[in-house]
Amino acid sequence: MPTESIPMPSTWQNVGLRTSRIATVLISNAIPIVGVLRYGWSASNVLVLYWLESLLIAILMCLRIAGHCLLTRRKGHWRTGQLTPSPRNLGNRPVMMRDYAAVAFPFTLVHGIFVIGITYMLAMNHPDSPVWGFDFVAFRHGALLLAGVLAAEFCLDMTGMRKRPFAWMRACTQQRMGRVLVLHLAIIFGMFAAAATDSPYAVLYVLIGLKTLWDLSTSSAGDAPAAPADKPPPWLITVSERVGKGKISGADLQKQWKDSREAALEHAIEDEQVMPTKNGRR
Repeated sequence: MPTESIPMPSTWQNVGLRTSRIATVLISNAIPIVGVLRYGWSASNVLVLYWLESLLIAILMCLRIAGHCLLTRRKGHWRTGQLTPSPRNLGNRPVMMRDYAAVAFPFTLVHGIFVIGITYMLAMNHPDSPVWGFDFVAFRHGALLLAGVLAAEFCLDMTGMRKRPFAWMRACTQQRMGRVLVLHLAIIFGMFAAAATDSPYAVLYVLIGLKTLWDLSTSSAGDAPAAPADKPPPWLITVSERVGKGKISGADLQKQWKDSREAALEHAIEDEQVMPTKNGRR
């Protein structure tokens, strides 16, 4: 099926969405940097602030998914396997927000427990050092600034949401899911760096660096996705034949690749169709 059948934002819409997302990334990551360098925020404040950012992003992402589903009723919201490896079947109720929440909120809860434990240990191990302690007033200021930036991004995304295709919504949701894992790894590696250098700024450098790189690399989420290649790459055919020891030929792999490609395109086109209501109306 032709990929042109899949509606996507126009070039100017993509430019606007990407620009707003990049601006959000730069501003949200500048808040802790300015806080540390200008106002002396501690590593503990930044750790808790990043956890709060993850929680707010998860909540706002659920609101985006729910809003898009309510306004567009695209069939993709009813299809399982959009965010998980489960079979891609249409069901009787929207499932994408459920699938996202089932990953984002448990991970965020674990992050919160981990961050609280780290903050407590840092304060106990460095009772006389303000760079390791937690300052509620500084945290409140950072939280209000960060919430304002995320709320502005949310309002921009909701503008014209009725015209946004499901492919845009799915790409944004996948980006947010990946960010949860990246932040979790950043906290772990940051604490190893802090233990090795005995410096709170090691945590900040790792956190800010990894999170900024991920956010910028995925800032184009929602652009028109590239269609799958017609044929598998030659190296994949070579590897499959050697690993399969003659059980999987290049022709077999190409057929599987073609079948998988056609199924993916069919699902993508069907996902953009409008789900009828109980009375049969659209």
